[in-house]
Amino acid sequence: MKIASLKIALQTIAVATSMTVLVACSGNSADPTAVAADFSAYGIKGTVSGQNITIDLSGLGNCATNIENMAVGVQANGATISPDPRVPRDYSKPVDFTITAPDGSTKVTYTVTVKGAACLAAAPTPTPAPAPSPTPKACTAASIGSTGYSLVFKGCDANNIATYYDKTECVRDNATGLIWEGKTDDGGLRDKDNIFRNFDTSGHRQAQGDGYRPATVNEIYNDTNAQYYIDHVNSNSICGYTNWMLPSQSVLTVLYSANNTTALAQYFPNTVFTWYWTSSESILENDVSWAKVVRPDGSTDNQGAYRGEYKPVRLVVMN
Repeated sequence: MKIASLKIALQTIAVATSMTVLVACSGNSADPTAVAADFSAYGIKGTVSGQNITIDLSGLGNCATNIENMAVGVQANGATISPDPRVPRDYSKPVDFTITAPDGSTKVTYTVTVKGAACLAAAPTPTPAPAPSPTPKACTAASIGSTGYSLVFKGCDANNIATYYDKTECVRDNATGLIWEGKTDDGGLRDKDNIFRNFDTSGHRQAQGDGYRPATVNEIYNDTNAQYYIDHVNSNSICGYTNWMLPSQSVLTVLYSANNTTALAQYFPNTVFTWYWTSSESILENDVSWAKVVRPDGSTDNQGAYRGEYKPVRLVVMN
């Protein structure tokens, strides 16, 4: 089996409900018999042993999802993959995926096993953590549960009372340990209605002008671009953190999942339900780089959106 020298992106073409078509970027591989694939979930890439792929999610801790109804990401070289990895299915037991070479001469079956994430098998629906006592006897932060969301501890005031950041600043996901950025409604840079482009420093062709080209320094660090916003939030140490970043597509999908609307309403005021930028990249024809986005209902778009479009962002800190 020949392995392509460059990973390619997954692009859906409606040919059958049980089969996903993979299209290699121009110039990536001239061998029509080549087949290769990388599988990942929640930003964690699977390890490869022959045609066996193991995705170890044990490092995520008590995660707010369910491996019995989970989708995986695939970067692959080939013509088709079956079944469609984007369709949620039961990963409590190994799942086989078959990839066919572009010329149809070679078929390779990969067995994907998800391990070490027993916490995912029966995670309860997130419930709000108990509100901290407004007048504790000692300056002690409220205990952090293993589900739901909670306010982030800020420190002790002059009266030795524990204080917390406002929901418009940041909120903790107790199940994953992620700290999510809140949104304001004050007309400032972090206002809920602000939207940005998503050019980055990857060097891929992603800006328009005489065809597609790499983004310029001015485009990347302009105040209309997501990188400018990230730098602003970090320079102001929002909630004491300086490592805010765009979430990956899989991480943001958990926050905006269909069963999380109650928690969003309670812990994330000023939420606008629209497409959000992510850090995940989609390489389309002619090596043009688009950025993947998350739909308002938490579903994803594996093709992505042109990086020159304007969309909102919600940053995350991955402790």
